[in-house]
Amino acid sequence: MAFLARRWAIIADDFTGAGDSSVQFRSAGKPVRLLLGEDLCKGGSRGNVAAVVVDTDTRFLPSQEAYDRVYRKTGELRLKGARWFFKKIDSTLRGNPAEETAAVMDAAGYRFAIVAPSAPRNKRTVLEGICYVAGQPVADTAMGRDPFTPVTESSVVRIMEKRFPGEVAHLDIHVVRSGIGSLRASVLEGLSAGRRVFVADAETMEDLRSLASLSTIGGGLFVGSSGLAEAVANRPAFESPALPSIPMGKILFIIGSITPTSKAQCDVLAQLPAVAEITADPWAILSDPEEEKRRILGALSSASRKCAILLRTGEAIRSGVPGFGEKDVGSAISRFLGDLSLEIAALRGTRFLFASGGDSAARIASRLGAECIDFISELLPGLPFGYFRSGVFNKRIYFASKAGGFGDKDALAKSLSMVAASRVLDIKKQEL
Repeated sequence: MAFLARRWAIIADDFTGAGDSSVQFRSAGKPVRLLLGEDLCKGGSRGNVAAVVVDTDTRFLPSQEAYDRVYRKTGELRLKGARWFFKKIDSTLRGNPAEETAAVMDAAGYRFAIVAPSAPRNKRTVLEGICYVAGQPVADTAMGRDPFTPVTESSVVRIMEKRFPGEVAHLDIHVVRSGIGSLRASVLEGLSAGRRVFVADAETMEDLRSLASLSTIGGGLFVGSSGLAEAVANRPAFESPALPSIPMGKILFIIGSITPTSKAQCDVLAQLPAVAEITADPWAILSDPEEEKRRILGALSSASRKCAILLRTGEAIRSGVPGFGEKDVGSAISRFLGDLSLEIAALRGTRFLFASGGDSAARIASRLGAECIDFISELLPGLPFGYFRSGVFNKRIYFASKAGGFGDKDALAKSLSMVAASRVLDIKKQEL
């Protein structure tokens, strides 16, 4: 069944990244569909969509396991008719970018790849082959201290060379800005010299649009994040979306991300008069999850029906929990948030859900019975917005997500203002 014929297929390694990059491929009246679960046909062939995206959930896997899974998923998509692939990688180089690039190239028959992880709208750039976040080499930022996938290398070139020794070329910023003809000639020269992977500098969206022009060279795979996706899909500048008007009490934020950016965003959101804040205790989740669930639901039952709910997690636990490895801690908390989301949605009649933290967001959508999510726009750059049909509640639930490090400190507050039916400041704050 070739339901993917003449549609883009985007392959991402985590849930939130699948959303923020794939939404760039939407077109008028046609959403981008994120397929959930193992069955690519389940929910995939219904309706008219501009592209499909698959989350391979490989960011935390060992490199060879990640390669094998991405290779298999790419092959399955080809059997369904996919011919145009975009490989989404993390803008801060977490996970297995080189191995997963190789997997798509091998499975789909690409002869070379253009690798550009820059996302200028979210302060991710590459210069002299080095990945920067807000002007700092990525390994020197919070991403270098990530408890699950720490980024210890800032050079995109060196990361790619581990899988493609002797086959990596660097397109520096002067080459990228030399004009389309000169840029194209540089790639063709590299191909003649046996290069297969071209790591490109990019500081602006215009740089990325120049790289997108390399589609005129046959056999090339584009590999990047939301910035390159926007350029390849030829999206216009960021557009303000048309949004639903949701009663405040039916709005739920569940923030599983523990990055400093997410913490600052939660702090701003929690100060709004229309928001009731509940903090889940990670220690309690691990030691007595049922008691912690009862405590949270008790606090929730006393919250005003006129308030949006912010459920956030407390400080990260990195070690010292009997029976839990470092990565097991994150998985246990994500499972807890997924299970809890079902009870909160039933209690509050949730119609809009904002989820952050890739693993947490994926589990939440799954627990609410989503077979797929249709992304139709962005609330803000890097914050995709769409909806899914809840198989549990048999109704449409609007949905937005973001990667933990994306957005300014008021991103969540702005998101609330955009979807809320009433003015945020008109509602008295609830203290929990």
